[in-house]
Amino acid sequence: MTARAPLTPAGALLALLALFATACQEPGGSHRVSVFYAASLSRVMGELERELERETPGLDLVLEPSGSMLAARKVAELGRPADLVVTADWRVISDLLLPEHARWVLRFASNEIVLAYAEHSRYTDEIDAASWPRILTRPDVRLGRAEENTAPLGFQTLQVWQLAALRAGGPKGDPDLPRRLAERCRPEHVVPDVAELVSLLEARAIDYAFVFRSVAEEHNLKLIRLPAAVNLGDPALAGDYARVSVPVRMGSEQAPRMLRAAPVIYGLTIPASAPDPAWAERVAAELLGERGRRLMGRSGFSPITPARLTGGPLPARLAGLARAGAD
Repeated sequence: MTARAPLTPAGALLALLALFATACQEPGGSHRVSVFYAASLSRVMGELERELERETPGLDLVLEPSGSMLAARKVAELGRPADLVVTADWRVISDLLLPEHARWVLRFASNEIVLAYAEHSRYTDEIDAASWPRILTRPDVRLGRAEENTAPLGFQTLQVWQLAALRAGGPKGDPDLPRRLAERCRPEHVVPDVAELVSLLEARAIDYAFVFRSVAEEHNLKLIRLPAAVNLGDPALAGDYARVSVPVRMGSEQAPRMLRAAPVIYGLTIPASAPDPAWAERVAAELLGERGRRLMGRSGFSPITPARLTGGPLPARLAGLARAGAD
């Protein structure tokens, strides 16, 4: 038998790295996929996590919900590693992450804004899709909302108020409606994301809140669906929605800019600095594919199939699930 020469320190290091690489390729290897995502997707992401981890030994899907702008800022401003970023307005990714921190964004689902309330809420016997502006501006009504500089739901709520103002009253609308609604929101009832907003409603701290339809259904809240011309839920009305705008600070260091209203369309990307882009692609493909469409449809979302691509190039694993286009 030929004697094997002892390994040099450099050779030992190369052998160790080769062993590590082989272990990572094996099915039983550990794969930690970190996802920063909009809190309104918590139910979908939680169900996706349970299904994928049950089917894939070694997969650890680490979920971190927050407001969408906060999710993107963690990557862009704090340099935190994430494999996937998913937001409740695709423009957050476009504005904060493209092109420096990500190369593309996929628009993959739509939603709508509804007015949510509970058993304890005041005037539930009077309120409906027509009377809510009058009911919510009563002095004893407690209204909550998301903060516009941390979560898309925040600026979308303000835009819904503006669109409602255009339709209220006589031919000139009711331009003072947004101010009167804002007065019903005490400072402690303006919160960073939809999860905290729902908590206020469930804790009886507020009477009403504007939330995504998917969130209201997930939490079994009572809801009033608003007209399509107001609820930001109809992509065909994008031009009408764009008539109104509100000042929004996307990045923490940015000055506020006027952001036009647009349909509620969710976006996702894999950051350029993703620690495990290959497994991020696998998880993104599940979210965009049949499984994700099933979970989203069951939670009140409307999947966009195929997803719409801005930027590029798209990873090969996702290319069949999307197409380029502005629509």
